[in-house]
Amino acid sequence: MNPNEILRIVDALHRDKKIDSEIVFRAIEAAMASAVRRQRGDEAEIEVSIDRHSGEISATVNGEPLDPDVFGRIGAQTAKQVIIQKIREAERDALIEEYQQLIGEIVTGTVHRVDTGKTIVNLGNVEAILPRSEQIPGDPYHVGSRIRAVVVEVRADGSRVKVVLSRTRPQLVQRLFEQEIPEIAEGTIQIRAVAREPGYRSKVAVSSDDPRVDCVGACVGVRGNRIKNIVHELAGER
Repeated sequence: MNPNEILRIVDALHRDKKIDSEIVFRAIEAAMASAVRRQRGDEAEIEVSIDRHSGEISATVNGEPLDPDVFGRIGAQTAKQVIIQKIREAERDALIEEYQQLIGEIVTGTVHRVDTGKTIVNLGNVEAILPRSEQIPGDPYHVGSRIRAVVVEVRADGSRVKVVLSRTRPQLVQRLFEQEIPEIAEGTIQIRAVAREPGYRSKVAVSSDDPRVDCVGACVGVRGNRIKNIVHELAGER
């Protein structure tokens, strides 16, 4: 791999995947050193350096310069492996950042698979887990059915992203009220407290600084249409 190609790859990863150039340089150096070590033995002392401006590669094995021809043969394949790894890491980190911002918020997905102890939910760009402990008792889950839940945990799980959902937390009730009742979304009515027994009942305390506002009437809606939508989403909780 020639120096210009290395610089081009580093620049492309920096621009397209927003990966810091120094991270890519160090990763390529470490991967190349590892490849040489596999050839020369674990006891070999390997040092690899890439000039940040010219892209020139230099390496030593036990203090002696490495034959450029030998190094060139492993360079291209090693760089390719690093590129693939860094792209996967960048995509994983982007998903983690995206869903960490959604912790406590409602997301909508479709049931992908129902396993013992958990339900797998497809959110479009990631598969999330809805553990049995976070499911409303008696709430049926069928493959392909639509589901709404709040994000409660997001973390890296090896090369993948683990997103955990819940339908039992009080935040789900609060977010549903915010979505269904404009006065709450606008701040005219405030939610003061939420108490919940998932699958059985929920109690929401609301108030307003405006004495002219009928808080209960606004939450119930005309003919109960607003509260009916929430009760339906909560599998009949009242």
